[in-house]
Amino acid sequence: MPTRQRGSATLSALIVMVLATMILSGLIWQQHLSIRQLEYDRDRTQAEWLHTAAVDSARFVLALNARTTSAEDSLTEAWAIPLTDTKVSDFLRGVDIPEELSQLSMMGQVSDAQGRFNLNNLVDQESGRRIDPDGLYVFQTLIGNLGADRGLAHQVANQLANSGYKFTDINQLEGFNGFTPMLLQRLRPLLTALPTPTQINVNTASSDVLRAVFQGMNASQAANFVTARTQKPIKSLEELKTLLTSLGVNASNDSTLIDIKTSYFITRTEIRYPESVYVGESIIHRSPPGGINVNRTITRTINTRFFSTLKE
Repeated sequence: MPTRQRGSATLSALIVMVLATMILSGLIWQQHLSIRQLEYDRDRTQAEWLHTAAVDSARFVLALNARTTSAEDSLTEAWAIPLTDTKVSDFLRGVDIPEELSQLSMMGQVSDAQGRFNLNNLVDQESGRRIDPDGLYVFQTLIGNLGADRGLAHQVANQLANSGYKFTDINQLEGFNGFTPMLLQRLRPLLTALPTPTQINVNTASSDVLRAVFQGMNASQAANFVTARTQKPIKSLEELKTLLTSLGVNASNDSTLIDIKTSYFITRTEIRYPESVYVGESIIHRSPPGGINVNRTITRTINTRFFSTLKE
């Protein structure tokens, strides 16, 4: 009998120990999750502040550019110079900074939003219910040149005209049939979604966009166009016509599609931690020379998208 009692006591003790271990493990795991959440919130907040600082810097450069440079916007100007992958600690030399900041790096780029096709140009902005034939042609050509069905462009344009819908993000194309992930990935660098009708800046547009804007332009002519404007930015529509003629491209295209100046820019940053990357994208609107925005400044941020990914 005493032996049986000792066995029962031992078993009870083991059960209690197992339960205590399980409870303690659960508490440790919950604590670990809480610490990781605090670290994530801290890192994201730091990254958002760095992105805000980068956007403010970009706004300053763009405002200065509007006051001091000529009428055109091109990729030879200061705003187009990228910030390469740089340690944040390099900006804070001689300052005692937390350990997590010493491993943080940042890269950034300001690009011309009007170097891309604005999806909201598919519909006449005055009526909001009529397909714009010029915008439709450009979108059809962009899609067709990628080997996809040009009819996809008409599907999107019809939906906009019938519903009065306006794009706020190009990723909204995912809701339309036929826009596969692969097609969207190839289209993203060529498209934007801006709140007002915009023309395409021929000084910054890629060769794919140029081929869609200028009817009959082939890949070789587009590459030569990009080379020529890099050496000498286009300063007027007359210079543009001269360049197109010299390349053998029909220079009688509708000038309402094109411009040499820009009002919308995209600021993109990547904040890199050892285990994750935080990406911020903001659209900046810059008023024309002599003008001011609704907040009585030359530039303003109209849209920001911020997200995180695992580091590749």
